[in-house]
Amino acid sequence: MTDTSVGRQDTERRRIRLHLLGFLLFAPLLACAGPELTPGYSRDAVQPVVVQAGTAGEARIRFVSPPETLYYAAGVSYRVTSDALQVVIDRCPIHGDCTTMAKGTLLDDGRTTEVSVPIDGRRLVMLHTDGEQPLP
Repeated sequence: MTDTSVGRQDTERRRIRLHLLGFLLFAPLLACAGPELTPGYSRDAVQPVVVQAGTAGEARIRFVSPPETLYYAAGVSYRVTSDALQVVIDRCPIHGDCTTMAKGTLLDDGRTTEVSVPIDGRRLVMLHTDGEQPLP
């Protein structure tokens, strides 16, 4: 008579190893699912927000840079969802490190920042500390 419990244990061990291997291979992809977007400004602080067509596949976003002494609006970060491009204005310290996906350019009036973002037909949504703002 043969012992089938040994065969079942080997099969179970292989299955566990396969699941573990799959997790280890795909875990880094989950971490890259999309950047964490943390709004730094309220809606009123950056109005008006204006969108214009840029070069092919890009949109230009203009917004007022709030007057601050220790921070500035460096640019924007964004992520793609199923139907929208969500955008936040990055609030960065004057002295220190800052990461922004699309660096802004301060225009001649000294208050307005312009930045270009890739657009592929999705709707644009600006995320603020006090809610979302659909952009035309």
